[in-house]
Formats: sequence, C-alpha cells, structure tokens
Amino acid sequence: MGRSSMRTESIRNWFKKHPYVMALMYLVFYMSVFFWLEKNVEPEYIIHCKLDEMIPFCEAFIIPYVFWFPYVGGAFIWFKRRGWKDYSKLCTMIFSGLTICLVIYYVFPTGLNLRLASSPHETGFFYNMVSMLRAIDTPTNVCPSIHVMNTVMIFQAVCSLEELKHRKLTITVHFVIMLLICASTVMLDQHSVIDVVCGVMMSFVIHGLVYRVEWREELARRKAKTEIRRI
Repeated sequence: MGRSSMRTESIRNWFKKHPYVMALMYLVFYMSVFFWLEKNVEPEYIIHCKLDEMIPFCEAFIIPYVFWFPYVGGAFIWFKRRGWKDYSKLCTMIFSGLTICLVIYYVFPTGLNLRLASSPHETGFFYNMVSMLRAIDTPTNVCPSIHVMNTVMIFQAVCSLEELKHRKLTITVHFVIMLLICASTVMLDQHSVIDVVCGVMMSFVIHGLVYRVEWREELARRKAKTEIRRI
C-alpha cells in the first residue's frame, strides 16, 4: 500500500471515529459560502410560473417549513447511530447536493418576486413567524430549493434501508413529512414551483449516483485489474 493510500485510509478511519466532525466541518464551509453569496451575488433571473399564482398563501405552513431544521439534524443523528456506512452515504448525498447548489447559485443567480408585503390586519403567531423568517431569509438563491432537495433525499435514504422497507407506518410518516415540507415552500411563497421541481430532480439524480453505484467496490475492482496487468 502506497503512502497516499495509507494517508487516505488513516483520514477515513479518523472520520469514522469522529463522524460528527465531518458534518460540522461541511456546515461551516456551506454556511460561509452561502452567506457570501447572499451578500455579494445579485439575482439575475427571476423564477416564476403560472402555477405560482394559483397557490394560495397559508401562514400555518410555517410549522412544517421550520420543522425542516430539526428534521434534517435528527436525520444525521439517527443515521450516525445506525453505523458508518448509512451515515456516510447520507452525508455524501446531501453534501454533494448542497455543493452543487452553491455552484448553481453563483453561476445562475436566481430570485423571487412572489412575496407580498403583509397587510396591517395580518397579525398573530404564524404571521409573526413568517415575518421573522423573511427578515432572515431573503428571496435569493432559490433554484433549486434546498428545503425540498434535502427533505426528499432523507426520505429516499430512509426508503433505501432494507429493514424499513416493510415498515409501512414509518415510511408513511416520513412521506407525509416530506409532502408537508415541500408544500410549505410554495404555500409561504418562499419558492416557486420550478424551484421545487428542480430540487426533486436533483435529489433523484444524486441519490441514484450515491445509492445505486457502489463506487468503492468499483474503484477496488479497477485497481485490482491494474495491479494484475502490471504483474
């Protein structure tokens, strides 16, 4: 085994012993780049379609929208407790998707003009939460929707687990959560239907690459072939 291979294996083993570090390191990277984009890149393309105008605003959907944050965090914790293989696949899928989104946001900066100013009579707990959300989350970098992409990815990861494939209640609960979170993005005018569709498409493509292709086994097979040829 060469030095580079030994070093790679050593790093991999270290991350196995400290699985949360990998997620925290990526989170720091992602948030740094995302907020830099928010501050320095102006939207050049406004995302909109006729379906957006047909969807009513419903402030109660702030609940599933905000629930996305503990849902994603909980997924990382749950998959980590299952073991390195499942956890690393989830991380690879979500981190790959987020990184691609950052590149898209830089190359193809998008924005929304769906959000209308609140009327004076619009008060209450849900409206206050929506106002707080909009004060933090500007209508930029919207396509594809990260909310949608990550939620669908988690559902796909759950469905990929052999022992859960026959647990209809568990799958149904995650499916309902996925639908509510995805619906919340358009019911709150946080995203266009186009953003949702793009988020779903990205999740399917990346899930297929991560879960359907055994990259490690394929690389090992090719390496073995190369070594045989040398002999």
